[in-house]
Amino acid sequence: MKEKANIFCPMPWNSINLRNNGDLRICCNANSYSKRKGIMRKEDGSPYNAGKDDWDEARNCDLIKEVRSDMLKGTWNPECERCRQEEVNGILSRREYEGMDWDIDLEMAKTITAEDGTLDTSKQDIEFFDIRYGNFCNLKCRMCGPTDSHMWYGDFVKLHNKTTYKDTHDIIELWKKPNGKYTTDQYDWFKDANHYWDQFEKHTPGAKKLYIVGGEPLIIDEHIESLDRLVKSDKAKDIEIEYNTNLTNITPKILALWENFKQIRIGASIDGTGDVFEYQRPPGNWNKVYANMKKLNDNKNINLKCWFTYTVTPYNVFHLPEFMKWHLDESGLTRFNPKTGPRPTVTHHMCHSPKYFNVKCLPELIKSEIEEHYEFYKEWVARSDHTNHVKKHYNKVLDGVINFMKSEDNGALQEFIDVTNKLDKMRGQNILDIVPEYKELFDGR
Repeated sequence: MKEKANIFCPMPWNSINLRNNGDLRICCNANSYSKRKGIMRKEDGSPYNAGKDDWDEARNCDLIKEVRSDMLKGTWNPECERCRQEEVNGILSRREYEGMDWDIDLEMAKTITAEDGTLDTSKQDIEFFDIRYGNFCNLKCRMCGPTDSHMWYGDFVKLHNKTTYKDTHDIIELWKKPNGKYTTDQYDWFKDANHYWDQFEKHTPGAKKLYIVGGEPLIIDEHIESLDRLVKSDKAKDIEIEYNTNLTNITPKILALWENFKQIRIGASIDGTGDVFEYQRPPGNWNKVYANMKKLNDNKNINLKCWFTYTVTPYNVFHLPEFMKWHLDESGLTRFNPKTGPRPTVTHHMCHSPKYFNVKCLPELIKSEIEEHYEFYKEWVARSDHTNHVKKHYNKVLDGVINFMKSEDNGALQEFIDVTNKLDKMRGQNILDIVPEYKELFDGR
């Protein structure tokens, strides 16, 4: 791997990161390229799990020590390939985002870390908690799957003609309930898990930020319990809560709890407007979600920071510049990616896996059409009355997507076509209603 003078990331030092099944990993981004998927394992090969293992012991497993040691040497570890790829293509990576939020830096890390990567955990609290309470969700987004949404179970069986798939801890077996719907109990690790709550109570006194994902976190009871515990312990006022949420369900109880926290950060999983949104995130309703965004935007009782976590896929890559234009000129959402903020148009990220939903799979002719489409919108923003700060970021986003997309052909085009055709048939949708530019790709569908 290429060497770089300082590729330091705070995550292997100050965070604990849970998968939907409770397994611990070094970072949520370490799942796209490495065979090890960032999973923190014991000497016997089994994964450390938040529901039954000691978190401090896991913080010095062999894998995370290896990653720390490489970072101290300025060497990219294979687990960090996603961030490396984004950075070389001019896209702000998770490593760079997190580097803006935390005090720990390379020099400080050296004072508490042995040469082999062993961390003195008594000198570095867990400040950042990435918590995923299972996979209970109310949407079955195209770029998602059964590990992140139980709504995907039935479609997974139809799509792949099998009832099993591999997760980090086991082979998952789906079975039918009496009502004919598929289910599994492999994502209930946090249900009545006293050990988890003991670890939660032990480590959250040092917490500065909780990142709560799902499934869809705002419809999961244990998410509410987390907030309740932090409020009752009087820790909430010092803690930021960050979400990835589809914003389909915002209750008065959640809004009231949020008022107690230092800050609420909403990464809104919005990948387009209108039909584009509903195609990618069924059965989501755009009008309802937009109404919830406006409800948050107008709430003055919560210290709120919001942004669009726009996942770029072949389904919405043409739509990206139009979405940013909508945000800037039509949305009225002044608290989402505010125009004076560091990312005034959108906070996007690339879909890296599965490979067939990565824009690298598109043929060269389509990639050229996308680049031409982007040039049209670059000319629009140049003529607009927006500030130079907004214009610069608008162009930076588009250039980064183009560079990433054109960096290679990942060979997954036919799989993208096949999977899209199957999902369209199962869900009563049509890709050409959303991306008519793909007509030649899908001729004879």
